[in-house]
Amino acid sequence: MAAGDLPHGSTDRVSFGTEWLRPEDLALGEEDSEVNAEQAKRNAEMRSMLKRRREERKEEAAAAAPEAFMKVAEVSRASRRVLDESRPPWFVERTYIENVVLRLHEEILDFVQFMSHTPEEVEARRNWVLTISSACKSLWPDCQVSVFGSFYSGLSLPNGDVDIAVWDIPCKGTSAMRILADHLLTKGELSWLEIIATAKVPVLKIRSQKCGLRADVVFNQPDGLETSKFVRARLKEYPSMKPLLLFLKYFLLQRGLHETYTGGMGSYLLCNVVLHFFQRHPALRDKRKYAATSLGHLLFDFLKYYGQEFNYNRDCISVTDGGSTIPKNSRGFPQNNRRGGGLTLSLESPLAPSMDLGGACFRMPVLRNLFHHGFHCLCHLLVSRSPPEASMLCPLLIDPAHPVITDRFQLMNEQPALPGLRRTSSLPEEEAAETAAAEEEPPQKKKPRRDNEDVDETQVKR
Repeated sequence: MAAGDLPHGSTDRVSFGTEWLRPEDLALGEEDSEVNAEQAKRNAEMRSMLKRRREERKEEAAAAAPEAFMKVAEVSRASRRVLDESRPPWFVERTYIENVVLRLHEEILDFVQFMSHTPEEVEARRNWVLTISSACKSLWPDCQVSVFGSFYSGLSLPNGDVDIAVWDIPCKGTSAMRILADHLLTKGELSWLEIIATAKVPVLKIRSQKCGLRADVVFNQPDGLETSKFVRARLKEYPSMKPLLLFLKYFLLQRGLHETYTGGMGSYLLCNVVLHFFQRHPALRDKRKYAATSLGHLLFDFLKYYGQEFNYNRDCISVTDGGSTIPKNSRGFPQNNRRGGGLTLSLESPLAPSMDLGGACFRMPVLRNLFHHGFHCLCHLLVSRSPPEASMLCPLLIDPAHPVITDRFQLMNEQPALPGLRRTSSLPEEEAAETAAAEEEPPQKKKPRRDNEDVDETQVKR
């Protein structure tokens, strides 16, 4: 009731005090106020340190000679330049093969070999996993640590991160992220970190200071291991899936359509999409056709199927029991994109049939157009009988100037430590405050970050 509505002569007053609170509620409120005040102080100290560092960087840049700066820029551009787009690093000229589709098959294999991890890269990833696992075991001796995702299934690209699941921990996942991040920072193991606590599956993203490799660490989410085992089993069942998947992963990556949280086609969804294609392909049911089918044929048929033939508005994909398509309305999946209409891809999860794996892929219209474009590019190359002296993948399907290709063997380099962080067994007091303040800022909606994009001052650019 408003003050003006009180009866005339009433001595009652509208109180906005705290008399109505219980003692325990008051105690909690006072404790929260103290925590907020302390956090505000730490945030102010962090902003002050960041400001000083920005000023120091400006002074250093101003002191550098313009000639030297231009020289560095020229070297950087030269390192990204590709002398001949039609002869990428993996290309092997095969003039003795007249069949254009067979040459495409061979080049896909060459590309996959170029993109596959070397023994040194595999060993570096194992050591990186061991570092994280040892840190987790030292913090929570009874915890379970497991690798999953593309590295586990053998579908990781050179710039791919390592997915690690940690469970059986005595605290909440978000708290565990901060504890593990603090521990690795204290040991001087990290060059960059990001905590995404607002995602559907909260994740700690980190990069190794020693070798530049990245890792995504999730807590209390062991389900990822089951999906990885499923993919691994299907790769054994269909051996041709792996080279086709590795090519398609990069095909989407260079166009920014490979991340689920940006509406693209994530690795697990792509695996099931390719699996459905193999399950329905006629060559898999006829030994004579199978013997005559190359990766060139499979790539052509895949792009044609998902670029022209598949009915996105009507059909839902199921990869269980040999694979099939079922009406969308029978599963209750939406027929149109919730984000402004348009077609959607519906794919029934093989491990949880009530879940639509394609629901998050809201950029499916762009992907369908990309597959359609790729199909016509291959049609042009096959009809015009692409000469054996030039690549069939570049530049129409793949950009050879992409950093993942140009920097293929420079991806694992020692990284600079986080600003102000020394490689010692403990952090200086002010840097510990900076790290904690950076992690405890209110969560914001994160944008996907590519390797060639700038990051916040609390992060380090590769």
